[in-house]
Amino acid sequence: MSTRRHFLHSSSLAAGLALVPPAWLHARPYTPFLIRATSRRGEPDLPALAAHAVDAARRAGATYADARITYTRFEIPGSYDAEDRAIGVRALVNGYWGFVSSATWTPDEAVRLARGAIAQATAHSRGKTRHVELGPAPSVQHGEWAMPVTYDPFEVPAGEKLDVMNAFMDHASHNEAGIFANGTMSFSRQLRHFASSDDASWTQTRYESTATFTVSCRDEYHARLDRGAASADWLTSAGRGWEHVLDSGLMEAVPRLVEQAKESRHVTTLDVGRYDMVFSAQAMATMIDRTLGMATELDRALGYEANAGGTSYLGDPLDILGTALVSSPLVTVVANRSLRGGLATVAWDDEGMVPEECPLVAKGILVDYQTTREQAAWLAPYYTRVGRPVRSHGFAGANSALDITMQRSPNLAMLPGTSPTTFEDLVASTNNGIAVLDFAVDMDQQGLNGYGGGRMREIKHGKLGRYLEGGAVLFRAPEFWKSLVAIGGPGTQRWFGSSSGKGQPRQSTSYSVGAVPAKVTQVTVIDPRRKG
Repeated sequence: MSTRRHFLHSSSLAAGLALVPPAWLHARPYTPFLIRATSRRGEPDLPALAAHAVDAARRAGATYADARITYTRFEIPGSYDAEDRAIGVRALVNGYWGFVSSATWTPDEAVRLARGAIAQATAHSRGKTRHVELGPAPSVQHGEWAMPVTYDPFEVPAGEKLDVMNAFMDHASHNEAGIFANGTMSFSRQLRHFASSDDASWTQTRYESTATFTVSCRDEYHARLDRGAASADWLTSAGRGWEHVLDSGLMEAVPRLVEQAKESRHVTTLDVGRYDMVFSAQAMATMIDRTLGMATELDRALGYEANAGGTSYLGDPLDILGTALVSSPLVTVVANRSLRGGLATVAWDDEGMVPEECPLVAKGILVDYQTTREQAAWLAPYYTRVGRPVRSHGFAGANSALDITMQRSPNLAMLPGTSPTTFEDLVASTNNGIAVLDFAVDMDQQGLNGYGGGRMREIKHGKLGRYLEGGAVLFRAPEFWKSLVAIGGPGTQRWFGSSSGKGQPRQSTSYSVGAVPAKVTQVTVIDPRRKG
């Protein structure tokens, strides 16, 4: 079994673990598999239980019904290990939806949920007449899929994971005064069954691995002023197994992280004003996610999330699709659920549809929204005009069967440019500006006006200078994207994990966002600590 000592003496994480291979590495190579049983014997046949719930809803009067069953295992190594089970039934009656869920897996409960969903939909239908036109029926029947991973994290002993985390902390802080390191990990594996009255049926197994390793530097001066420690982070979330950590190059990154943490102690106060700014791939991923990504969710754009997740500044879809310039022509953003390692990656969505990759923004023009089977019909005039089929992109989902199916974010990607431009090239092209290394933003209800901050450095004569403190970026999404003048080229795209919430009660799902570095001109920077 690998130990912290072996890890510390290795030149890389994988080599360290190979010195004394742990028992789980001697096992047969991992191949994708489907979890066919839960942790307890005597559980019902889950695909049959989902089909039973759908049949009960149809017999009770549903024009359409589907059922989902989820079994989720979640672990924080060394502190938390839990499981969650759920079943949910959704039914359509007279143009209105009903949904009821439970944590009990029995045939009687499945029937009760189906009847409850029917009763709820029937009560809703007593209002204004509503017509729901579902898109083409899913083609899958009895499909099976498992997210490809190299090592199932739940087959790796918790002690192995803790050894890696402790070894990182020891190595980063070894013989370095004022250097502190920390790490967190979490893993989930979810089995999901689906059945619908369209005779669609599938079983999927998905994984999510999250790892964050932080190096901080605090000297006596900073501690005396009670300033927070400067830090540099490594890793994020992905739809992968234990290899998410093993293949990360974590040990090789330690010297760079330590140096970044040291450098970030040397700060200067930011002068307010307007600057040319170079955003890292991580910073641009945040901008894509919180502006163009959320703005192209069709239910937000049409106001259905006004009292929950918010609306969109890209409203009136049929009036602007295919013509509205929403960003610089350098920007193309695509959505998919097929990215290997993507947090939103599936073989079928929660309506049984095979997801298709689609552009949302093409060379600056808004060309599509994120839809479900019902929502696709809302854009039928546009799809017909441009000669595209009226069908869902496969973006329906929910984190658990306890939550109702909604349009949820797929994996989002800002495509690289054609020129071989790097982050360093963008910095070198900037005489006096700011480099944004990482970024977090708060948006208003429409996703129009934003306020953000993170680690920033001054750019002087094409070179990175001191870190900046006290600065915050103010922007309006349309102006920000239209002021983009250069982007990274092939090889500069990086992927990051994200999540967002919507609905009432609020539900959250995870997805991946890919982006390239970019240069944006004349961005407003303020110091929120200053008093007027």
